[in-house]
Amino acid sequence: MLLILVAAAAITHPTPQPPPELPASVYQARRERVLSELGGCVAVLAAQGEPSGVTEDFRQDGDFLWLTGVTEPDAWLLLAPKSKYGKTALYLRPRDPERERWTGPRAPLSPALRERYGVDVMGRGRPDRAALAAAQQADCVALIAPAGALKDDRPDAEVARQLATALGLRLVYKRDLLARLRSAHGPEEIALMERAVDITRTGHEAAARSTAAGLSERDVQTQIEYAFFSQGATGLSYSSIVGSGPNGAVLHWDQNSRLLAGGVLVVVDAAAEYGRYASDITRTYPVSGRFTPEQAKVYRAVYQAQEDIFAAIKPGVSMADLQKVAETSLKGAGYLEAFIHGFGHFVGLDVHDAGRYDLPLPVGAVITVEPGVYLPERGFGVRIEDEVLITETGYRLLSERIPRKLEAVEAWIASLRK
Repeated sequence: MLLILVAAAAITHPTPQPPPELPASVYQARRERVLSELGGCVAVLAAQGEPSGVTEDFRQDGDFLWLTGVTEPDAWLLLAPKSKYGKTALYLRPRDPERERWTGPRAPLSPALRERYGVDVMGRGRPDRAALAAAQQADCVALIAPAGALKDDRPDAEVARQLATALGLRLVYKRDLLARLRSAHGPEEIALMERAVDITRTGHEAAARSTAAGLSERDVQTQIEYAFFSQGATGLSYSSIVGSGPNGAVLHWDQNSRLLAGGVLVVVDAAAEYGRYASDITRTYPVSGRFTPEQAKVYRAVYQAQEDIFAAIKPGVSMADLQKVAETSLKGAGYLEAFIHGFGHFVGLDVHDAGRYDLPLPVGAVITVEPGVYLPERGFGVRIEDEVLITETGYRLLSERIPRKLEAVEAWIASLRK
C-alpha cells in the first residue's frame, strides 16, 4: 500500500472539471426552431453512424446530437408541427439485456426518461406507424436529412419519400436547414468551445517546449496529448498532426515518425475536444527557436494573410468572400500557387462543422482562419490557424492567448525552453 501511495504522489494529477451536460431546454429550443421552419410539414431524422471496434464505440452525428442530445445509435426523431400533443417524438432502439451485459445498461422508457430528453413522446424502433399517423394531419413532408452525396441511401430520406408517396403529399426539400441553424451557436456552446481552446493552449505550450532537436514527432505528439487530457479534454478533435521539415508540407501528415533536426520548422495541428465540442489550432515552430530568413519571409506572408482575413470580417461577409481575401493576400506575396486549401471552415460539434459557405456568416458562428504555404521543394511548410467567433460588429479571436506573431512565437519558445 505504501508503494502505491508513493507512486501516486509522484504523478501530477490536476483536477479538471468535467464538462456540464446541456439541459433539456437547450435541445427543446433547437427543435422549436426547426419546427417553426417546417411550414407545417412532417419530418423525420435518423441517427447516423455505426458502432466500431471491439468495445463498439459510437460517435453520434452532429445533426442528431444537436437536436436531441442522444448519443446511442439507431435512434429516430419525428417532428410533427400540426400535432396537438406529439410535436416531438423520440424513438430509441429496442433494449437487449444480453447485449447490455457487454455495452452497459440502458434506461427503460419512463416519464423521467422523456423529461430528460424534453420530448412529447418516446418509443422504440422505427417510427413508421407514428410517421404515417402524423403525416395524415399535414399536407407535406419535409426532407431535412442533409445531402452528403448524389446517391442518397440515408434511411430517413427514404422514409420521407415513402411517406409523401403513400399519402400523396408534397415533398419539400429543406436539406440545408440544419446546417443553417447549427452554424449560429448559443452561449452554452460557445462556453464549451472556449474551454476547448483554453485546453488546446496547454497542448501547444507543450509543443513549443518539446519541438527540440533530437526528439521525434511522436514525442511531441505525446507531450501535447498528455497536456490535453491532464487539463480535462474529453477527446481529440482529430488525430494530432506533427510534421517537421518536408512533412510540414503535407497537409494531413499523421505518421509523426520523423526525428526533429536543427534549422527545420514543425507544423503542429492539434486540438482538444471538450464536451463533444471541437477546437482547431495550428502553429508552426522552429526547432532551433528562431526562424531562418527564408522561413521568416513565408511565415510573415501567412501571418499577413490572417490579418487581411480578420480585417475583412464584417456583418454580411460570407466564407466565400473571405476565401477571396486569402487568395488575394497570398497572391500579392507571391505564394498563391502554394496555398492549396480553403482558408477555413466552421467549428462546433464536429471539427469541420455544418454551415453554408455562400451565405453571410451568422452571429454566433465559429470559424477557423488558417492560411498556409507549402513548399515541399524547399523542405518546409507554414500554417497558422486560429478560431474566430462572429459577433454583431465583427469578430472575437478565441485563440488570442496562443502566440502567433513571429516575434511572439520565438519569445514564447525561448521562455518555455529555459
